[in-house]
Amino acid sequence: MILKVDETDQFYDRVIQTLRKGDIVALPTDTVYGFAADGSQLDTVKRLGNIKRRGDKPFTLFISRNRIEEYVTIVKRKIIEYFVPGPLTIILRKRKEVSLPLIEDKIGIRIPQVDFIIKLLNLYNKPLAVTSANLSGKDTLNSAYEIAEGFPDVKLVIDGGHIFSKPSTVLDLTETPPLVIRKGSIPILEIEKVYGRSVHLSRLLKFNILFVCTGNTCRSPMAEGIFGTLVDKKYCDVKSAGVLQMNGVPPAQNAQEIVKEYGGSITHKLSQTVTRELIDWADLILVMEYRHYIYILEISQKATMKTFLLKEYKKKVKYNEISDPVGKDIVAYREAAQDMLSSLRLIARDVKRRFMTY
Repeated sequence: MILKVDETDQFYDRVIQTLRKGDIVALPTDTVYGFAADGSQLDTVKRLGNIKRRGDKPFTLFISRNRIEEYVTIVKRKIIEYFVPGPLTIILRKRKEVSLPLIEDKIGIRIPQVDFIIKLLNLYNKPLAVTSANLSGKDTLNSAYEIAEGFPDVKLVIDGGHIFSKPSTVLDLTETPPLVIRKGSIPILEIEKVYGRSVHLSRLLKFNILFVCTGNTCRSPMAEGIFGTLVDKKYCDVKSAGVLQMNGVPPAQNAQEIVKEYGGSITHKLSQTVTRELIDWADLILVMEYRHYIYILEISQKATMKTFLLKEYKKKVKYNEISDPVGKDIVAYREAAQDMLSSLRLIARDVKRRFMTY
């Protein structure tokens, strides 16, 4: 059955009755649709695992904000107070006296920034086991009707319209510094700004860097090529793009020669234009000029936290731009590369720190 969200007592009674019977409810969150079940009932939690085809792995729990400390020991409270409710799943250590199905030592907790879910959690006196609305390993479904059609065993589907978003960021707060388990809606650099220093990333993840210039034939491909010699590709992916509509153009010959001098190669690089997809892909965006910064933000205001002039990143300088060598001799290209080198080295060290032994 598909049910529209409303604020009537009847709506909440229907959802709560479905959960108390041990049935599965599909609901819209602030990131994706999810399947929810009573997280205190072993049979129900196992049924949720069967629907997902993921076995007996523990699920994230939705718990009302005022009851979180009944289940876990709170650490790094500043991060919790800033991001919860919101698209962040926090992992905390379970209290020893608490017993929950399939959960042993740690609990993943999330509270979506969705009014009806916050109210539902305040009304329901038990945690909800929640997972994305899809088969394990498959794409998440984006609408109530897709879910109702694809999962007839789900008794109640709450319609929140079409949802297209990244999943929540998953952050293990039991580690110091906090450990990013899954990248998602909240940028890594935003978490670091609140925490006050760098976090660590799981070794299963990569830190993605995008360099941006005007045409993507001179400065940004040089930065991409030189930076590629400074980092290990097993933990860092690097791309470059331009603000002009110039796709498929090889780098300037002088740019190729300069990167070769640093031990890299951009021979097979072709220019591409900055897109929202590239912006979303990047964990850090480094631009050559202030107008490039403005261009990025015009596409996505959410990129503010992760976009910097290359020479300004983690330095006490402002409006330091990299001069464009286009149309000039190789000396100008060499000077541009030297101008960005100290920043590239700093950023390479900065990235590496996020993957140090933990």
